Amino acid sequence: MNIKNTESSFEPYIFAIREQLEQHIDSLNGLSNKFAEKPLSFNDRSAVERSLQVIVEAAIGCSKHVLKSKGKPVPSEARASVERVFELLSIETPGINEIRGAIGMRNAIIHDYLNLDWKKLEVVLKNNKYQSVKQYVDVLLRYLHERDA
Repeated sequence: MNIKNTESSFEPYIFAIREQLEQHIDSLNGLSNKFAEKPLSFNDRSAVERSLQVIVEAAIGCSKHVLKSKGKPVPSEARASVERVFELLSIETPGINEIRGAIGMRNAIIHDYLNLDWKKLEVVLKNNKYQSVKQYVDVLLRYLHERDA
């Protein structure tokens, strides 16, 4: 008899993260298209910053849930959590440096917003580099879903 793990189901978490991720990725895609045509307004740039922050926070949260699901200690530092997940799951794509860069960008958005270099965010938006974060989150959500199955 196959008994589903009822101790902790990740399905509500997976659903919520997917919903948030989809909304913010759609927003970034729209802003990227708009940016290709003309410079973004202050409100548009603020929306870019917020969406980038949210998708990176999702990646960090998923990393911590994966570590918990494997019974591993969860570091308080975001970068360390992500690095441990890359090792545990042997993730090759996206590259770890892309996700490290995303965490650094999120830290700049949160902690150094007065000195934030918008030119760096323009490159992320123009080249759709945020898709790497989505790809990473998708890998972790698949892992959590399969663990629940």
